[in-house]
Amino acid sequence: MTNKKKIFQLSLVFIGLLIIFFTYFFNLEKKQPSEVVTETETKENEEFLEEGVNRFENVEYKGIDNTGNKFTIGSQFAEFKKEKPELIFMENVECFFTFKDNTVLLISSKKGIYNNISNDMQFSEDVKMDYLENTIFSDRANFNNYENQLLIAGNVRGDGPTTNLKADELDFDLNTKDLKISMYSEERVKIKTKF
Repeated sequence: MTNKKKIFQLSLVFIGLLIIFFTYFFNLEKKQPSEVVTETETKENEEFLEEGVNRFENVEYKGIDNTGNKFTIGSQFAEFKKEKPELIFMENVECFFTFKDNTVLLISSKKGIYNNISNDMQFSEDVKMDYLENTIFSDRANFNNYENQLLIAGNVRGDGPTTNLKADELDFDLNTKDLKISMYSEERVKIKTKF
């Protein structure tokens, strides 16, 4: 009888070991496909991170310039590179400057770059600016926050209720709202007065 007991006990131990083995083996087999998927996803993400570009839609930044004027800049598409995350490259850009006297300057362009540390802005391709009843078109415009200066250049033309303007460059001081008009060549600045 002791032999039968020993055989019975060994059989139970053997069956227990088989159960443990099959349970571990089947669980391991079930886990492997998910680990492969995770590795694939990780590889795809690593490839995207290697490119180093993050892209977003409908982005908006709000802030205050050096002299206390409020601004909002937004775009339909935006992206930044991993190595320079402070430079936001934008497409289909709109920017509103609300001055202390509650007047508003609207700038729109196809492309733009916003520095979210310095608050400097660059606008390019079909730049349009509306201020009061005046509209200015140009190839590019740069806002320097430190100097609170908007430099407008490249095929500058303006239209207002009383004047038309054609120049190479406009230098707009947002503090004083003074405007300097320049031409690169000997050609004179063209300003037509409407009656």
